[in-house]
Amino acid sequence: MIDANNILLITDNDDIAKIITNKLVLLRGNDSITVCNTKDAKKTLSKSVYCVVILHEMETSALTLKMISTIKDTKTDAEIMLLLNDTNQQLILDAYDIGIYDYFLYDAESFEMLIKTINCLKMRLLKDTQNRNEKFLYQLGVIDNKTNLYEYKYLKDIFIDISDNLRIQNGIFAILTLDEKNKTKVSTNRLASAIKSGVRGDDIIAIARGGKFYLILPNIDLEGARNIIQKFQDKMGEEFKIRAGMTKIGLQSFETLDKNAQDGLISATQNDVMAVCLENNFNSQNLWLEDDEDNSAPKKDYKLFKIAFSNKMNNVITPMFFRFQKDFENKLVNTKVSQYANNIESVFCLKNDNLRSELTIHYNGYAKFNIEIKHSGLDSAENTKLEIPLSQMTEKFLTSLLKQLKDEYKKSGK
Repeated sequence: MIDANNILLITDNDDIAKIITNKLVLLRGNDSITVCNTKDAKKTLSKSVYCVVILHEMETSALTLKMISTIKDTKTDAEIMLLLNDTNQQLILDAYDIGIYDYFLYDAESFEMLIKTINCLKMRLLKDTQNRNEKFLYQLGVIDNKTNLYEYKYLKDIFIDISDNLRIQNGIFAILTLDEKNKTKVSTNRLASAIKSGVRGDDIIAIARGGKFYLILPNIDLEGARNIIQKFQDKMGEEFKIRAGMTKIGLQSFETLDKNAQDGLISATQNDVMAVCLENNFNSQNLWLEDDEDNSAPKKDYKLFKIAFSNKMNNVITPMFFRFQKDFENKLVNTKVSQYANNIESVFCLKNDNLRSELTIHYNGYAKFNIEIKHSGLDSAENTKLEIPLSQMTEKFLTSLLKQLKDEYKKSGK
């Protein structure tokens, strides 16, 4: 017959057993205590329903720690409270390391024992609820069976409901993946394990197609997020490079965050770096874009310029970049063609093992585009830098820039 009590006290001292059961007499009505000795502990725990196990310290610390391990192996879903005769700092620390919930002294006040024991019971119930909810999520497909991470689709669906949390608004949105060169050499599951072991308790992780991982890191700045990603890289080893795009969450929509982080990921891949935040790059590396004269423009003109810029972005730059990416992928051999276009910067990149050529377009915030064609590698062509008014950014003009980029790339690669 299974013992229906939910608390087990393990002690070889009858006097201690009386003291504890008397002090815990005011527990909730449905909480009851069973007492057993250490010799019968394993048998008593088997097939039991105990939520909390109170273990009275044994003759030595080694025996006590061994019994804690036995309890955890025998009853994996029980929380352990350590009952001490005297304060033993090293034993307490060692016991925490192997999984006890809390401790108290046998002569502690009744209210202290009650509060700690009830909190322990509540923690056990929370874990039971969490485990049950996880089973529902697995059954509904919200959690991926292989990695035990959320599925991208459901993170996207629920983001609007969780993004009103100030900790999330003060956090970082990131997309991670393995470098393309490594994806055939190492399993995506290895990166998933590195991520799961390196994140904090309130971080949110989801998996998407193509071996991409989405991270929402609450209440953290870019440097802190970069340090977390570096931990993933350290776990993977230098041989298996991680690429990541990051963006500050704030009040932005999921679609905007996804776009900005995806573009940062492309930039990280183009530049062979671990992580890129385009907003941060723009602010710290592109001060040459500032134009004092334009900064004095009236607000009305500023709004008109923003409308004109959006039209150029949506009707010229974005579709032309996409079209020429497909075209160049068919015409250029041994070349990685990548591109992204957004309000921060637009980059079209051609890259092989020896050469990288890229066209970069920045909007200065008012009436002009700042454009740069940059080559890096042996015998590369001269770089080009120019500034044009918004009105000059036409399909014909952008076509000429992309043709120049391709021709100079091919010439440099000979």
